[in-house]
Amino acid sequence: MTAADHVTGLALRGDLQRLLGSLLGPEGPRPVALVICDVADLEAVNAGRGFLAGDAVLASAAAALRVAAADALLLARLGGDELVAVFAGPAAPAAANKAAHSLTASAAPRLHAAAVIAETADTPGSLIDRLYATMRRS
Repeated sequence: MTAADHVTGLALRGDLQRLLGSLLGPEGPRPVALVICDVADLEAVNAGRGFLAGDAVLASAAAALRVAAADALLLARLGGDELVAVFAGPAAPAAANKAAHSLTASAAPRLHAAAVIAETADTPGSLIDRLYATMRRS
């Protein structure tokens, strides 16, 4: 990991993409599963209470992700209000589903979470696109 996100302390998107590149290659472990976690209403918090309050909500969401996905290979901030956990190996799908359920049920800021299992043809970019699509549907 090169640097951490200044608000959440999580890895940056570039670190996520590099890890996915190594995991999704022909030598990488299978299966690979990811959890995407979206902080609900962050824009409203930023608009109504200010960006420092929004940053506190993001930091709280990152703390919840650290607990729910303690055995993940990497925790990263994907974008504005999206956080990601990466799991690999035989237990990855179950671990990702468990983490997603835990995050959705948590008392932390209102979180939406979903798990996605990498497919054989996935590249880092296609898997991230599927993560966003999954979050929009949930």
